[in-house]
Amino acid sequence: MSDGNSHFLMALGRHDGGHVVETVDDQLRDVIAAVQRTGKKGSVAVQVNDETNGEQGLQTSFTVKATAPQVQFGKSFYYADRNGDLSRQPTDYVQETLLKAEA
Repeated sequence: MSDGNSHFLMALGRHDGGHVVETVDDQLRDVIAAVQRTGKKGSVAVQVNDETNGEQGLQTSFTVKATAPQVQFGKSFYYADRNGDLSRQPTDYVQETLLKAEA
């Protein structure tokens, strides 16, 4: 049984000056917000990658992957003016174009 001191958590917390833990925190926060918005599931995974480094050493790196549920948005109809700005009302430019098309 563990005495509460985790070598994994020590390495995770110290790796890249704690940047891995900060990244996991940020991504977890984003996933939780998306789960609360959508009611769908999400996940954050931390992968530990180890390989040998010489005769006795190890080289360790971490990969963080977040999967947040995507929000589905409805469709809306807009008009665009000459500058590409959107409006709910037909602009003079749109009305002129429609009139030319009808002629």
